[in-house]
Amino acid sequence: MPKTFIKFTAACVLTAVVLYAGGLQQQPAAAAQQSTAAYEPLQQQAKRWVDELAVQSSFAKWKSSTLDISPIGPGTHSWLVLVKHNTQTVGYLIIHAVEAGGYQLGEYGVGSQPLFDGRTISRSIKQLELLKPADSVEALYVHPLLAAWKVTSGSSSDFADAASGEALPAQPKDWLKASETKLPSTERLQITGNAALLKHVALPSFNTFDKMPWLTSQPLSVSSKSYSSLFAQLNNKEQLRYTAELFEGQMLYVWSVVGYNKWDSGHIYVGLETENSDERRFIPILLLLELGSFYL
Repeated sequence: MPKTFIKFTAACVLTAVVLYAGGLQQQPAAAAQQSTAAYEPLQQQAKRWVDELAVQSSFAKWKSSTLDISPIGPGTHSWLVLVKHNTQTVGYLIIHAVEAGGYQLGEYGVGSQPLFDGRTISRSIKQLELLKPADSVEALYVHPLLAAWKVTSGSSSDFADAASGEALPAQPKDWLKASETKLPSTERLQITGNAALLKHVALPSFNTFDKMPWLTSQPLSVSSKSYSSLFAQLNNKEQLRYTAELFEGQMLYVWSVVGYNKWDSGHIYVGLETENSDERRFIPILLLLELGSFYL
């Protein structure tokens, strides 16, 4: 099977969506959004991180924002927080509960169509061209690079990327195998509590596929133990690409690297962007190094 190229965006187990023959009818994620009063400690923590991030020009609309909080699936202890400015979505955060108490920031981003946007799954249903109407849709989130809609129709299931809505080359057994990949502990990956933004670097957008160094060159020699050279190149405004293969190489994600945020806890979140998109996602560097490669 030829390798599938996917433009990145991904992420979480939200509420189920029920589909009828007459079209997509959601018991929407919005319907699952409860009063933020029900999540007061979570709301306070989310607002603290939103205020920290709002100092960046690309996050400027976060300064006067409201937050909508939705649980991500039963038993996952995670939430999708939509950041809204004048009722329009301008970004999101994925927040996880910590067993010992408090919260961790899984990922975050700016843009009008964040993870698990209802418009995205509506397009996906049409593009999948199912033989009969879908019985159900559920949002699956394992980590930022493994997030999808699972569309079930009869006895078969299809997967669509949670951000782009593009069909994934995966069956349930493939998804299960990918989700069992062992990763570093979340304490190493993600910030917690009162972490403050220490440094932010934003780079201009560029054409991700103007060059394809992953086909002609070796990846940059960086690892989870030594990656300072990567940020030296970003500080020098070099155009880097990031790639990650999933489902035993059947799918290849490709993104432009458009900056980074460094927190005083030492955690770094790298900004990734796809071609023809206003979405920028910030994902922990240690997770990216574990699952893929950077190219110059």
